[in-house]
Amino acid sequence: MLKEQVATRCSRCGNTLAPEDNFCSECGFFLRDPWIDQRILLALVYRGNGRSQESRHALERVLDLDPGHVLANHLLGTMYFHEGILDVAIKHYTRAIADAPDFLLGHYDLGVALYHRGDMLAAIHAFRRCLEIDNHYNAAHYRLALALFHAGQLQEALRHFQDAVMLTPEYLMAHYHMGVIYERLGDVGAAEHAFERSLELEVGEVSSLYHLAAIRKARGDEAGAQEYLTRARNFARAQRAELPALV
Repeated sequence: MLKEQVATRCSRCGNTLAPEDNFCSECGFFLRDPWIDQRILLALVYRGNGRSQESRHALERVLDLDPGHVLANHLLGTMYFHEGILDVAIKHYTRAIADAPDFLLGHYDLGVALYHRGDMLAAIHAFRRCLEIDNHYNAAHYRLALALFHAGQLQEALRHFQDAVMLTPEYLMAHYHMGVIYERLGDVGAAEHAFERSLELEVGEVSSLYHLAAIRKARGDEAGAQEYLTRARNFARAQRAELPALV
């Protein structure tokens, strides 16, 4: 539910204002910087040109004038996230959703930042909120499953990994994590199937090859285990060959 908007008064003449007013109809006083939208565009141009410091300053100027500006807070939060300054990123993401409680990407990015900070319970809450807004948001199912997995809630994590691959079957890492969960739950057959699914695309999840080798070895199938290990080694060599040479 959207937060109730309350009418205010003009600081110059005292006229009653509607929450959406940009200027006072009585005295013409601008209630917000008329150049805020241009400042946002300027920040985006700076960011697109790799001028991150100028972009940050433009966004901070917007927030000096309008501390609750949703887009400015979200953009600034994302800049700090990519710089690894998670606490500041989380602060801005939280401000972004304060006045826009149905801002889906804001909740999602907040959850990702909390996940990377290691606060799984808070991340779980953020991703659950995403799914309350849009239950078909596949990335939120996947991220929620990851957070639940690391929180030790394996059965619920498995359900959300299943939802993620139902919506986006090519989520290779979701198949891989499903395999790991099935292994921990003792369902070796389901684990094997999930690991095999993670290898279906041309670039598969190489970790699955080692799990599959272990499963074959436990069954006494040494030849099968060696086949998977050989595939894993070949994949690793191919990956190393693609790395740029150090100058």
